[in-house]
Amino acid sequence: MREVFSDEGFAAAFLETERALLQVQEAYGLVPAGEAAKLAHFRADEFDLAEASAAALATGNPVAGLVDQLYRASSYAHFGITAHDAWDVAHVLQLRAAAGLVLTDLRAVLEVLASGAERHATTPMLGRTQGQAGAPTTFGFKLATWLDELLRLGDGLERARDEGAVVSVAGAVGTASSFEVIGGSSSAIEAGVASILGLYVSDTPWFTSRDRFVALAAALAQLCTCAGKIGHEIYNLQRTGIGELAEGGAFGSSATPQKSNPWRAQKLHGLGVIARNLAALVGDGAALAEGEREIGMAYAEWYGLAQLCLVSGRACADLAALLERLEVREGAMLANLCQDPSVLSESLSMLLSRAVGKERGYALMKAAMARYRAGQAFPEAAGEAFREAGLDAPKGLVQWPGELGWAPARARGVAAKARSWLAEKRQGGCGRPSG
Repeated sequence: MREVFSDEGFAAAFLETERALLQVQEAYGLVPAGEAAKLAHFRADEFDLAEASAAALATGNPVAGLVDQLYRASSYAHFGITAHDAWDVAHVLQLRAAAGLVLTDLRAVLEVLASGAERHATTPMLGRTQGQAGAPTTFGFKLATWLDELLRLGDGLERARDEGAVVSVAGAVGTASSFEVIGGSSSAIEAGVASILGLYVSDTPWFTSRDRFVALAAALAQLCTCAGKIGHEIYNLQRTGIGELAEGGAFGSSATPQKSNPWRAQKLHGLGVIARNLAALVGDGAALAEGEREIGMAYAEWYGLAQLCLVSGRACADLAALLERLEVREGAMLANLCQDPSVLSESLSMLLSRAVGKERGYALMKAAMARYRAGQAFPEAAGEAFREAGLDAPKGLVQWPGELGWAPARARGVAAKARSWLAEKRQGGCGRPSG
C-alpha cells in the first residue's frame, strides 16, 4: 500500500496515463507517427522526482515537473489535456490498486469467518443484550453475523471501486474541445484511453463532481468501522470474568506477568475511529469544488483517500491475523451460559403464554424470576410458575439444543453464501467493463 501511494507509485500511474493518451492520439493520426513509441520506452524510474518536487513547489502545480520531463521524451506528450486530467486518472489507477489490496485481505478474513461459523455453528454461548445476559446463542452465529455484514461491505467496496474507475481527458473546462479543433473525435479518444487503462467513460466531466470518491471513502470507512466493532467485541470477550476468547500470540504486559494484552483487538477499534474521520475529510473536500474546475478540494481528497487506504489495508490485515490466531474457549462459553439459567426465561414464558395467554404467562415468569433473584433455586422458581398456571413444568428445564433457534442453520447458511461469494471472485466475476 505504501508503494502504491509513494511518489514513485504516483509517477508510474501518471506515466501510464500519458502513454495511453499518446497511443490513442497516434492511432487516430492526431500526432506524428513514432511519438507513442518514444514515450513507451520512457520508464517511470527515469523520472527525476527531486527535480519534479522542486518544480511543484516553484509553480504550485503538483505535476508540472513530471510533464516537463515527459516533453524530453516526446514533445507531443500531454497533448490536449490539462494537468488535472492526468493527475486525476493517475489517482484513479492508484485507488483501484489500493482497493484491490484491501479486498485481498478482506477475502482472507471471510475465509476464516466462514470456517469458524461452520465449526462453531452449534457451540453454545451466552447471548448478551445491553451488557446483560439475554438468551442462548452460538458462537458460530455470532461469527456469521460479522461475516454477513462484511460480505455486504465487500460488495459495496467493489461497487465503489468500479464506479470510481473513470477516465478524464476533458481539457481545461471539461469539454474536450482541443481534440475537435485538430479534427479528432473527443469521444473516440476518451473511449480509447479508457479501454487501454481498463476504465470507463463518464457522461460529464468530474473535475467538480467528486461523489464517486466520497462513496469510495465511505465504503472504506464502513469496512474499518466493522473491523473495529469486531475487534472491540473480541476485546470484551477476553475480559477477566468472561474469558471466552483469547488473542493468540498476544504480547504480554511489561509490568504484570500474568497478562496477555489484546493489542490487535484494541488497535482495530482505534483504526475505525481514524477511518471515519478521514472519510469526513474527503466529504468536506468535495464540498469545496466550484465552477468548471477547482483544485483546492483535491488536496483534502488526495490526502484523505491515501491515508484512508493505508488505514483500511492495515485494519483488514490485522483483522485477518487476529481471527486466524483467535483462541475459542468453548468451556468458558458453556460455563458462562450455565452460570445463569434465567436466560431460559424467555422460552419458558412463551410456553406459559401459549397455555394461559401472553399477559398472564409473562407475569408468572416475571414473578418467578423475581423469586430467583431473591435466592430461590431456578428450577423451583420456574416450576412454581407452571404450577400456578395449572401445568406440569417441562422436564429438564435446561435444554440448550431447543433454545438455539435458527442459529446453527443460519450460521451454516451464511458460511455457504460466503464460500459462493469467494468462489465467484476467484473466477473473476467482479469489476465493471471499460469503455
